[in-house]
Order: sequence, then structure tokens, then C-alpha cells
Amino acid sequence: MSESYTFSQYMDTKRLETLVDGIFAIAMTLLVLGLAVPQINGPLSNEVVTNAIFNLIPNFISLVVSFLLLAIFWKIHHRIFKQINLMNGTLLWINVIWLLFIVLVPFSASLTGDYGQFTISNVIFNLNMLGIASLLYLNWHYADHKNFIEEKVDADQIAFTKIVNFSFILIAVLALALSFVIPEYSQTVYIIMLPIDMIVKAIMSL
Repeated sequence: MSESYTFSQYMDTKRLETLVDGIFAIAMTLLVLGLAVPQINGPLSNEVVTNAIFNLIPNFISLVVSFLLLAIFWKIHHRIFKQINLMNGTLLWINVIWLLFIVLVPFSASLTGDYGQFTISNVIFNLNMLGIASLLYLNWHYADHKNFIEEKVDADQIAFTKIVNFSFILIAVLALALSFVIPEYSQTVYIIMLPIDMIVKAIMSL
């Protein structure tokens, strides 16, 4: 790195990574609360119970999509912080605000599970994803700007990571736009993130 750092000015990243792991574990676990066992009023029958369970399908889809998205974001954060060895107060707060968006995912996922046919529910969920993607991009951009990235990471790798992280912003923007056209299917665009993540993994392992 091109700058000289002192312990009083800068912090190690290990405690942040521990905090991130804990919050992701909680957020991913809380997603299941949106999949409550249905309470049925009136006479019970196999058909009534089957219909009640069938009505949970939107909630289940929302849970799976949100769980996979959180897993991808956690993986990306872990990957980039393997290449960042120091942080200052600003980078810390970028991550703290990013974690705020992470803990909001169970709420926004529940909205789309219960009211996925309405635009507002999907707008809230996709704004949540846009916030996560934008702050993840800012994370790497700021670390690069402040020379917090390890010297062994070359300029091409840094630029590639920026492009990948920016692509997630574009995907979230596309999902947000689709919220006003086909709200029930706006989340399907996040499927694109799965092959992107696999491609990144393959390239990074070369």
C-alpha cells in the first residue's frame, strides 16, 4: 500500500467480518418467520388444509429468493474483505449502514410474500436490494480510493470487482422498474445473479 498506517487511525477488519457473519445468520434465520403455519378457522378437511398450504407458495418463493440473495451478498462481502486488510471510520460506517439494509430483508421479503401482487410491496423489496447492492459497490470503491486493498490485488482485479458489483446495482434497478409493470414477477431478474456469481468464482480461481 502507498500510505503509512497507524493503529490509532485505522482498524483491522476481523471484528467487522465477525459482526457481518452474525447479522447475516440472524437475518437469514428470521426469513422463515414469514412462512408461518396457517391458522384455519372453521371445519377442517384435507382440501381446506391443502388450499391453506398452497396459499403459502408466494411466501415460500419469497423466502427462497431472499435467502439466496443474502447468501450471494454475504459471499461477495467475504470475498472482497479477504482483499481488504485495513479500514477507517468511514469504511466502517459504510458497512454498518449496509448491514441496516441486510436486517430489513426479512421485513421486505415478508411484504412480497403476503402482498406480492401489489406494486408497493415489490418497490420496497427492490429498493432494499438496491441499497444493499449500492453500498456493496461503495464498499469496494472506497477501499480502492483509500488504498486499503492489498498490494497483491492488481488493477485488473480491482476493476473487474467494480464491474461485477455495479452489475448487481443494474439488476436491482431493472427489478425496481419491473415492479411498476409486472410486480409479481419483478424478483425473477435476480436469477441473473446466480450465473454471475459462478462466473466470478471461476475467474477468481484462475
